[in-house]
Amino acid sequence: MSVPIMPVLTILRLLALALLLAFGSGAPAVAQYYYPQQPQRGAQPNPRAYPPGYYPGKLVQPAQPQQGFSLRRFFGAPEEPPPPARKPVAKPRKAPAAPAPVARSEKPKVNPNTHIVVFGDSLAEFARQGLDAVYAEDQDVAVVSKIRNGSNVVRSDPAEWPNFIKSTLDSGQKATVAVVMLGLSDRQSLQDGEDRVELRSDRWKELYTQRIDGILNTFKERGIPVVWISLPPMKSSRLSEDLLDMNSVYQESVLRNGGAYVDIFPGFVDDENRYTSFGPDVDGEPARLRAEDGVSFTKAGARKIAHFADVEIKKILEAGRTGTPVAAVPADGQPVDIEAAIPAPPDPAVPVALPAKPLVGPVLPLTRQDVTPGGTLVSSPPKLTGDHAYTVQRALRTGIAPGARPGRADDFRWPRS
Repeated sequence: MSVPIMPVLTILRLLALALLLAFGSGAPAVAQYYYPQQPQRGAQPNPRAYPPGYYPGKLVQPAQPQQGFSLRRFFGAPEEPPPPARKPVAKPRKAPAAPAPVARSEKPKVNPNTHIVVFGDSLAEFARQGLDAVYAEDQDVAVVSKIRNGSNVVRSDPAEWPNFIKSTLDSGQKATVAVVMLGLSDRQSLQDGEDRVELRSDRWKELYTQRIDGILNTFKERGIPVVWISLPPMKSSRLSEDLLDMNSVYQESVLRNGGAYVDIFPGFVDDENRYTSFGPDVDGEPARLRAEDGVSFTKAGARKIAHFADVEIKKILEAGRTGTPVAAVPADGQPVDIEAAIPAPPDPAVPVALPAKPLVGPVLPLTRQDVTPGGTLVSSPPKLTGDHAYTVQRALRTGIAPGARPGRADDFRWPRS
């Protein structure tokens, strides 16, 4: 007797499914935390309240995972070996791309006749950037940077800056005008022999003036005119007060040695003479002039510094073209009158004289009737003739509207004539 094959296969499939459900899928167990209800205060924990292997609030390691059901193992067939683990293939690293060359927008200046050399600390770098923008299109003027970031006049050797200027000029650097902006790091005490002199004291100002004079004398010996830019206001009010005292030292020393002093302090304060990050730029438009640190300048701020300095620079260059010395000091040691050395500006245009306007015009009474020279009225009431004549008094007093003329917009007769 033959047994049908299909019912046997169906029974085997159902049996395999039942065994699979009975023994589970063989997935590994997951660690669990067991938190039963906390006993009352003072009561001892009941060990029977917890399942075997559990402890309140403590991680319980699960039992070893059971092996899942396998049809091959059920029918006695050998198990297939697990596939070999694949070794991770290292991806080839991409070589870093070479940086794109930076294209210079400005043309190199060949053999310029005028050299503006900028000396100073980190603040002078902003003056240099602004002057570069001013003279970018002028191929006859070159702006040269001789910046020493972090340098100062107080703690260094008094001859350090004069020696640096001399070595720069002796190395062949041409200088038509020297622009100096220095002193940001000089807000500190000064060494006087064995003693330390406090900032802003009379002795401190005396010693500091001597060091500034040494820098200016170096330019004076070479016959190079100097434009000294003052220190700007800072975000810290206390720092700004110290810088104002230092600016007074610069101004007195520069003018005494025949230089040009440029005070940029008022250009970066508000109406109440306080520090402000915003203000009008060189075009009069509101712009951000200072950076977030309250010390540095933005591009618009650097351009504004150069605008103030360029006024004095142009005066010196114009005086050099006309042969008038500006920065030279006479042998008697008297200070040079810079205003007298600058050529006088042209006479201003004479304004056109306008006729004087009377304060009060003719008085005209409102109730008087104007008459002609012959004595008659200028205007007479209209003559009322015809059916369509009417007066204003009649329309206002009685409210009778005038009759419509044929063909006019207010003619509503029908049919239209």
